[in-house]
Amino acid sequence: MTAKRSRQVPDRLRVFSAGRAEAALLFCLALISCTERDRAEKGTARPDLVFKLALQPNAANKVWEGANLVKEYLERESNGRIKVKFYDSAVLGNEIELLEDCHRGQIEMVQATSSKVTNLDPTFGILDLPYVFISDEHHKAVLHGSIGRDMLNGLREYNMQGLAFFDCGWRNIFTKGVAVKKPEDLAGLKIRVMPSPAMVAALNRMGASATPLSATELFQSIKTGVVDGAENNPNVFMSEKFYEAGCNHYCLTQHFSNQHFLVVNLEWLEGVKQNHPDLHELILKAPAAIMEEYDKRWGAAVAKAMDEMESVGVTIVRDVNKKAFMEEVQPVVEEFFKRYSQVDRGYLTRIRREASLE
Repeated sequence: MTAKRSRQVPDRLRVFSAGRAEAALLFCLALISCTERDRAEKGTARPDLVFKLALQPNAANKVWEGANLVKEYLERESNGRIKVKFYDSAVLGNEIELLEDCHRGQIEMVQATSSKVTNLDPTFGILDLPYVFISDEHHKAVLHGSIGRDMLNGLREYNMQGLAFFDCGWRNIFTKGVAVKKPEDLAGLKIRVMPSPAMVAALNRMGASATPLSATELFQSIKTGVVDGAENNPNVFMSEKFYEAGCNHYCLTQHFSNQHFLVVNLEWLEGVKQNHPDLHELILKAPAAIMEEYDKRWGAAVAKAMDEMESVGVTIVRDVNKKAFMEEVQPVVEEFFKRYSQVDRGYLTRIRREASLE
Protein backbone atom coordinates (compact mmCIF):
# COMPACT_ATOMS: atom_id res chain seq x y z
CA MET A 1 0.00 0.00 0.00
CA THR A 2 1.41 3.28 -1.05
CA ALA A 3 1.82 5.79 1.79
CA LYS A 4 -0.15 9.00 1.49
CA ARG A 5 1.95 12.02 0.66
CA SER A 6 2.12 14.45 3.55
CA ARG A 7 0.11 17.67 3.09
CA GLN A 8 2.33 19.53 5.50
CA VAL A 9 3.80 22.66 3.92
CA PRO A 10 7.60 22.67 4.05
CA ASP A 11 9.10 25.46 6.14
CA ARG A 12 10.73 27.12 3.15
CA LEU A 13 7.40 27.17 1.30
CA ARG A 14 5.55 28.43 4.40
CA VAL A 15 7.98 31.30 4.68
CA PHE A 16 7.61 32.08 1.01
CA SER A 17 3.81 31.90 1.27
CA ALA A 18 3.78 34.16 4.30
CA GLY A 19 6.03 36.60 2.48
CA ARG A 20 3.66 36.69 -0.46
CA ALA A 21 0.69 37.28 1.85
CA GLU A 22 2.50 40.08 3.65
CA ALA A 23 3.46 41.67 0.36
CA ALA A 24 -0.10 41.41 -0.87
CA LEU A 25 -1.36 43.02 2.33
CA LEU A 26 1.14 45.87 2.05
CA PHE A 27 0.18 46.35 -1.59
CA CYS A 28 -3.51 46.59 -0.66
CA LEU A 29 -2.81 49.05 2.12
CA ALA A 30 -0.71 51.17 -0.22
CA LEU A 31 -3.44 51.05 -2.82
CA ILE A 32 -6.04 52.15 -0.26
CA SER A 33 -3.74 54.94 0.94
CA CYS A 34 -3.19 56.18 -2.61
CA THR A 35 -6.92 56.02 -3.30
CA GLU A 36 -7.72 58.02 -0.15
CA ARG A 37 -5.03 60.56 -1.02
CA ASP A 38 -6.36 60.88 -4.55
CA ARG A 39 -9.90 61.33 -3.24
CA ALA A 40 -8.74 63.97 -0.78
CA GLU A 41 -6.88 65.83 -3.51
CA LYS A 42 -9.99 65.72 -5.67
CA GLY A 43 -12.16 66.92 -2.78
CA THR A 44 -14.10 63.62 -2.62
CA ALA A 45 -12.81 62.40 0.75
CA ARG A 46 -15.46 62.05 3.41
CA PRO A 47 -15.61 65.37 5.34
CA ASP A 48 -15.16 65.51 9.09
CA LEU A 49 -18.03 67.95 9.57
CA VAL A 50 -21.28 68.24 7.61
CA PHE A 51 -23.93 70.78 8.58
CA LYS A 52 -26.82 72.86 7.23
CA LEU A 53 -26.72 76.60 6.58
CA ALA A 54 -30.13 78.09 5.74
CA LEU A 55 -31.50 81.53 4.89
CA GLN A 56 -34.60 83.08 3.36
CA PRO A 57 -33.12 85.34 0.61
CA ASN A 58 -32.01 84.11 -2.79
CA ALA A 59 -28.99 85.22 -4.81
CA ALA A 60 -30.86 88.20 -6.26
CA ASN A 61 -30.79 89.79 -2.80
CA LYS A 62 -27.14 90.63 -2.23
CA VAL A 63 -27.29 90.03 1.53
CA TRP A 64 -27.27 86.39 0.38
CA GLU A 65 -23.56 86.90 -0.32
CA GLY A 66 -22.83 86.80 3.42
CA ALA A 67 -23.89 83.19 3.88
CA ASN A 68 -22.49 82.14 0.51
CA LEU A 69 -19.05 83.61 1.24
CA VAL A 70 -18.98 81.88 4.65
CA LYS A 71 -19.84 78.57 2.98
CA GLU A 72 -17.11 78.96 0.36
CA TYR A 73 -14.55 80.04 2.95
CA LEU A 74 -15.21 77.11 5.29
CA GLU A 75 -15.08 74.49 2.56
CA ARG A 76 -11.96 76.01 0.98
CA GLU A 77 -9.95 76.72 4.12
CA SER A 78 -10.77 73.35 5.69
CA ASN A 79 -9.46 71.57 2.56
CA GLY A 80 -12.74 69.73 2.22
CA ARG A 81 -13.01 68.67 5.87
CA ILE A 82 -16.14 70.82 6.16
CA LYS A 83 -19.15 70.29 3.91
CA VAL A 84 -21.89 72.92 4.12
CA LYS A 85 -25.36 71.93 2.95
CA PHE A 86 -26.61 75.27 1.64
CA TYR A 87 -30.34 76.01 1.65
CA ASP A 88 -31.46 79.45 0.41
CA SER A 89 -34.72 80.86 -0.98
CA ALA A 90 -36.62 79.84 2.19
CA VAL A 91 -36.71 76.18 1.13
CA LEU A 92 -36.43 75.18 4.80
CA GLY A 93 -38.81 77.89 6.02
CA ASN A 94 -39.09 81.62 6.59
CA GLU A 95 -36.72 83.47 8.91
CA ILE A 96 -38.81 82.94 12.05
CA GLU A 97 -39.02 79.21 11.35
CA LEU A 98 -35.30 79.00 10.59
CA LEU A 99 -34.41 80.67 13.89
CA GLU A 100 -36.74 78.34 15.78
CA ASP A 101 -35.11 75.33 14.11
CA CYS A 102 -31.67 76.71 14.94
CA HIS A 103 -32.70 77.15 18.57
CA ARG A 104 -33.85 73.51 18.65
CA GLY A 105 -30.73 72.26 16.88
CA GLN A 106 -32.50 71.04 13.74
CA ILE A 107 -30.52 73.50 11.62
CA GLU A 108 -26.95 74.21 12.70
CA MET A 109 -26.41 77.64 11.11
CA VAL A 110 -28.85 80.34 10.01
CA GLN A 111 -28.62 83.80 8.48
CA ALA A 112 -31.59 86.07 9.18
CA THR A 113 -32.72 89.68 9.61
CA SER A 114 -31.81 90.77 13.13
CA SER A 115 -35.34 92.12 13.67
CA LYS A 116 -36.72 88.58 13.53
CA VAL A 117 -35.04 87.60 16.80
CA THR A 118 -36.55 90.46 18.85
CA ASN A 119 -39.41 88.26 20.07
CA LEU A 120 -36.79 86.01 21.63
CA ASP A 121 -34.33 88.70 22.71
CA PRO A 122 -35.83 92.24 22.73
CA THR A 123 -32.34 93.73 23.02
CA PHE A 124 -32.05 93.38 19.25
CA GLY A 125 -34.98 95.78 18.94
CA ILE A 126 -32.59 98.62 19.76
CA LEU A 127 -31.12 98.17 16.28
CA ASP A 128 -34.60 98.80 14.86
CA LEU A 129 -35.04 102.15 16.56
CA PRO A 130 -35.40 105.01 14.06
CA TYR A 131 -32.34 107.12 13.33
CA VAL A 132 -30.27 105.31 15.96
CA PHE A 133 -27.38 105.32 13.46
CA ILE A 134 -26.18 108.47 11.75
CA SER A 135 -23.80 107.17 9.08
CA ASP A 136 -22.48 104.05 7.38
CA GLU A 137 -19.30 104.31 9.44
CA HIS A 138 -21.26 104.56 12.69
CA HIS A 139 -23.37 101.54 11.76
CA LYS A 140 -20.36 99.36 10.95
CA ALA A 141 -18.46 100.45 14.07
CA VAL A 142 -21.35 99.28 16.26
CA LEU A 143 -22.06 96.02 14.42
CA HIS A 144 -18.44 94.90 14.21
CA GLY A 145 -17.25 96.25 17.56
CA SER A 146 -17.79 95.35 21.21
CA ILE A 147 -21.48 96.38 21.18
CA GLY A 148 -22.29 93.97 18.39
CA ARG A 149 -20.29 91.18 20.02
CA ASP A 150 -22.10 91.63 23.34
CA MET A 151 -25.48 91.45 21.63
CA LEU A 152 -24.53 88.33 19.69
CA ASN A 153 -23.18 86.65 22.83
CA GLY A 154 -26.46 87.40 24.60
CA LEU A 155 -28.11 84.77 22.40
CA ARG A 156 -26.26 82.07 24.33
CA GLU A 157 -29.08 82.28 26.86
CA TYR A 158 -31.33 80.87 24.13
CA ASN A 159 -29.03 78.02 23.06
CA MET A 160 -27.65 79.99 20.13
CA GLN A 161 -24.39 81.79 19.45
CA GLY A 162 -24.35 84.81 17.19
CA LEU A 163 -21.26 84.94 14.99
CA ALA A 164 -21.50 88.22 13.08
CA PHE A 165 -23.66 90.98 11.63
CA PHE A 166 -23.90 91.77 7.92
CA ASP A 167 -24.55 95.42 7.11
CA CYS A 168 -27.53 95.83 4.76
CA GLY A 169 -27.45 99.58 4.42
CA TRP A 170 -30.43 101.88 4.87
CA ARG A 171 -34.16 101.37 4.60
CA ASN A 172 -35.98 104.07 2.66
CA ILE A 173 -39.64 104.69 1.87
CA PHE A 174 -40.94 103.96 -1.64
CA THR A 175 -44.42 104.83 -2.85
CA LYS A 176 -46.82 104.95 -5.75
CA GLY A 177 -46.86 108.53 -6.98
CA VAL A 178 -45.89 110.40 -3.79
CA ALA A 179 -42.56 112.14 -3.21
CA VAL A 180 -42.00 111.81 0.54
CA LYS A 181 -39.82 114.69 1.78
CA LYS A 182 -41.37 115.54 5.16
CA PRO A 183 -43.77 113.94 7.69
CA GLU A 184 -46.82 115.63 6.17
CA ASP A 185 -46.24 113.81 2.89
CA LEU A 186 -46.95 110.47 4.59
CA ALA A 187 -50.39 111.49 5.89
CA GLY A 188 -52.98 108.89 4.89
CA LEU A 189 -50.46 106.53 3.27
CA LYS A 190 -50.43 102.86 4.24
CA ILE A 191 -46.79 101.80 4.32
CA ARG A 192 -45.80 98.19 4.79
CA VAL A 193 -43.31 97.45 7.58
CA MET A 194 -41.90 94.28 9.07
CA PRO A 195 -43.79 93.02 12.14
CA SER A 196 -41.40 94.75 14.55
CA PRO A 197 -43.07 96.86 17.28
CA ALA A 198 -40.35 99.52 17.05
CA MET A 199 -40.67 99.75 13.28
CA VAL A 200 -44.45 99.96 13.40
CA ALA A 201 -44.31 102.71 16.04
CA ALA A 202 -41.67 104.65 14.10
CA LEU A 203 -43.58 104.70 10.79
CA ASN A 204 -46.73 105.79 12.59
CA ARG A 205 -44.84 108.65 14.25
CA MET A 206 -43.32 109.61 10.90
CA GLY A 207 -46.86 110.23 9.66
CA ALA A 208 -47.78 106.99 7.86
CA SER A 209 -50.24 104.27 8.68
CA ALA A 210 -47.83 101.41 9.35
CA THR A 211 -49.10 98.11 7.98
CA PRO A 212 -47.26 94.90 8.94
CA LEU A 213 -47.23 92.36 6.11
CA SER A 214 -45.09 89.37 5.21
CA ALA A 215 -42.56 89.93 2.43
CA THR A 216 -44.27 87.31 0.27
CA GLU A 217 -47.53 89.30 0.24
CA LEU A 218 -46.02 92.69 -0.47
CA PHE A 219 -45.78 92.87 -4.26
CA GLN A 220 -49.42 91.97 -4.81
CA SER A 221 -50.52 94.19 -1.92
CA ILE A 222 -48.85 97.20 -3.55
CA LYS A 223 -50.20 96.33 -6.97
CA THR A 224 -53.80 95.98 -5.73
CA GLY A 225 -53.68 99.02 -3.44
CA VAL A 226 -53.81 97.21 -0.11
CA VAL A 227 -50.79 99.37 0.78
CA ASP A 228 -49.47 102.53 -0.87
CA GLY A 229 -45.83 101.61 -0.54
CA ALA A 230 -43.20 100.11 1.72
CA GLU A 231 -39.67 100.68 2.94
CA ASN A 232 -36.49 98.76 2.27
CA ASN A 233 -33.01 99.09 0.83
CA PRO A 234 -32.30 99.74 -2.88
CA ASN A 235 -31.17 96.18 -3.58
CA VAL A 236 -34.44 94.68 -2.35
CA PHE A 237 -36.47 97.29 -4.23
CA MET A 238 -34.84 96.32 -7.52
CA SER A 239 -34.49 92.57 -6.94
CA GLU A 240 -38.21 92.32 -6.09
CA LYS A 241 -39.12 94.67 -8.98
CA PHE A 242 -41.46 96.81 -6.91
CA TYR A 243 -41.44 99.34 -9.73
CA GLU A 244 -43.51 96.82 -11.69
CA ALA A 245 -46.09 96.94 -8.89
CA GLY A 246 -46.39 100.69 -9.43
CA CYS A 247 -43.86 102.21 -7.03
CA ASN A 248 -42.21 105.07 -8.88
CA HIS A 249 -40.73 107.16 -6.03
CA TYR A 250 -37.81 106.03 -3.89
CA CYS A 251 -37.31 108.52 -1.05
CA LEU A 252 -34.01 108.65 0.87
CA THR A 253 -35.47 108.91 4.36
CA GLN A 254 -32.78 106.59 5.79
CA HIS A 255 -35.00 106.08 8.84
CA PHE A 256 -33.74 102.59 9.68
CA SER A 257 -30.42 100.89 9.20
CA ASN A 258 -30.66 97.25 8.33
CA GLN A 259 -28.60 94.20 9.20
CA HIS A 260 -28.64 90.44 8.96
CA PHE A 261 -26.86 88.23 11.45
CA LEU A 262 -25.28 84.79 11.36
CA VAL A 263 -26.17 82.46 14.22
CA VAL A 264 -25.43 78.83 15.15
CA ASN A 265 -26.91 76.34 17.55
CA LEU A 266 -24.82 76.55 20.72
CA GLU A 267 -24.87 72.84 21.64
CA TRP A 268 -23.74 71.93 18.14
CA LEU A 269 -20.95 74.51 18.26
CA GLU A 270 -19.73 73.17 21.60
CA GLY A 271 -19.73 69.67 20.12
CA VAL A 272 -17.58 70.86 17.23
CA LYS A 273 -15.20 72.47 19.71
CA GLN A 274 -14.83 69.19 21.58
CA ASN A 275 -14.44 66.92 18.55
CA HIS A 276 -12.74 69.21 16.02
CA PRO A 277 -11.18 72.21 17.83
CA ASP A 278 -9.41 73.43 14.70
CA LEU A 279 -12.66 73.45 12.71
CA HIS A 280 -14.37 75.24 15.60
CA GLU A 281 -11.79 78.01 15.36
CA LEU A 282 -12.29 78.18 11.60
CA ILE A 283 -16.05 78.62 12.03
CA LEU A 284 -15.52 81.48 14.49
CA LYS A 285 -13.00 83.10 12.17
CA ALA A 286 -15.02 82.82 8.94
CA PRO A 287 -17.33 85.87 9.18
CA ALA A 288 -14.51 88.33 9.89
CA ALA A 289 -12.41 86.77 7.14
CA ILE A 290 -15.04 87.38 4.46
CA MET A 291 -16.46 90.69 5.72
CA GLU A 292 -14.36 92.99 3.54
CA GLU A 293 -15.39 91.11 0.41
CA TYR A 294 -19.02 91.09 1.53
CA ASP A 295 -19.02 94.87 2.11
CA LYS A 296 -17.41 95.39 -1.30
CA ARG A 297 -20.08 93.33 -3.06
CA TRP A 298 -22.91 94.93 -1.09
CA GLY A 299 -21.68 98.46 -1.86
CA ALA A 300 -21.36 97.69 -5.55
CA ALA A 301 -24.86 96.22 -5.58
CA VAL A 302 -26.34 99.34 -3.95
CA ALA A 303 -24.69 101.61 -6.50
CA LYS A 304 -25.93 99.42 -9.35
CA ALA A 305 -29.47 99.30 -7.93
CA MET A 306 -29.63 103.09 -7.68
CA ASP A 307 -28.55 103.44 -11.30
CA GLU A 308 -31.07 100.83 -12.43
CA MET A 309 -33.88 102.57 -10.57
CA GLU A 310 -33.47 105.69 -12.64
CA SER A 311 -33.16 103.67 -15.83
CA VAL A 312 -36.63 102.14 -15.27
CA GLY A 313 -38.19 105.52 -14.52
CA VAL A 314 -38.14 105.59 -10.72
CA THR A 315 -37.65 109.05 -9.21
CA ILE A 316 -35.05 109.10 -6.44
CA VAL A 317 -36.11 111.74 -3.93
CA ARG A 318 -32.92 113.05 -2.32
CA ASP A 319 -34.01 116.32 -0.71
CA VAL A 320 -35.60 114.69 2.36
CA ASN A 321 -35.91 116.67 5.59
CA LYS A 322 -34.47 113.98 7.86
CA LYS A 323 -34.27 116.38 10.80
CA ALA A 324 -38.06 116.76 10.77
CA PHE A 325 -38.53 113.00 10.78
CA MET A 326 -35.98 112.57 13.58
CA GLU A 327 -37.90 115.02 15.78
CA GLU A 328 -41.16 113.16 15.20
CA VAL A 329 -39.81 109.74 16.18
CA GLN A 330 -38.08 110.64 19.46
CA PRO A 331 -40.98 109.31 21.60
CA VAL A 332 -40.53 105.89 20.00
CA VAL A 333 -37.30 105.39 21.94
CA GLU A 334 -38.98 106.01 25.30
CA GLU A 335 -41.92 103.84 24.33
CA PHE A 336 -39.53 101.02 23.46
CA PHE A 337 -37.82 101.01 26.85
CA LYS A 338 -41.17 101.22 28.65
CA ARG A 339 -42.42 98.24 26.70
CA TYR A 340 -39.21 96.26 27.21
CA SER A 341 -38.07 97.29 30.67
CA GLN A 342 -35.77 94.25 30.80
CA VAL A 343 -33.61 95.62 27.99
CA ASP A 344 -30.38 97.27 29.12
CA ARG A 345 -30.60 100.93 28.12
CA GLY A 346 -26.82 101.03 28.36
CA TYR A 347 -26.69 99.59 24.84
CA LEU A 348 -28.28 102.75 23.43
CA THR A 349 -25.89 104.92 25.44
CA ARG A 350 -22.95 102.99 24.04
CA ILE A 351 -24.29 103.24 20.48
CA ARG A 352 -24.68 106.99 20.77
CA ARG A 353 -21.29 107.36 22.40
CA GLU A 354 -19.79 105.49 19.43
CA ALA A 355 -20.97 108.39 17.27
CA SER A 356 -19.96 110.98 19.91
CA LEU A 357 -23.64 111.67 20.56
CA GLU A 358 -23.28 111.28 24.33
